[in-house]
Amino acid sequence: MAKINLIAVGRIKQPSLASLISEFQKRIKPLADLTLTELKDEGISKEADKLEKYLGPDTYVLDETGKMLSSTEFADFLKKRDRPITLVIGGPEGVAESVKKKSNLISLSKMTFTHEMARLFLVEQIYRACMINSGRSYYHK
Repeated sequence: MAKINLIAVGRIKQPSLASLISEFQKRIKPLADLTLTELKDEGISKEADKLEKYLGPDTYVLDETGKMLSSTEFADFLKKRDRPITLVIGGPEGVAESVKKKSNLISLSKMTFTHEMARLFLVEQIYRACMINSGRSYYHK
């Protein structure tokens, strides 16, 4: 079972998004060990200091300049991990350059999304990857 640590700056303020994210977290639970840690939105420099403790060779920061993966490539990426992986979503200001320089960068898209939407898209893609890796069909519900 994959071990995924999701570090996200800022809280989800829109109840509809929070509900969708929670639904995907429930669906992921039997398929992977997903831990979500929310850090307080305190500005990019304070956030950088807090993110330091999560950085390592298996840390991937979401950034529009990062490597883009298709859903099947992302599934394969997660499947090949033999150690826990950490995925980081910055806050409204993004992620400090100092954090990006010490991390691997991946991208959901060349477009910029709010940190709240990025979290929804990422947990959906984690769920989709888990379904692909378990050989099950993924249906939009």
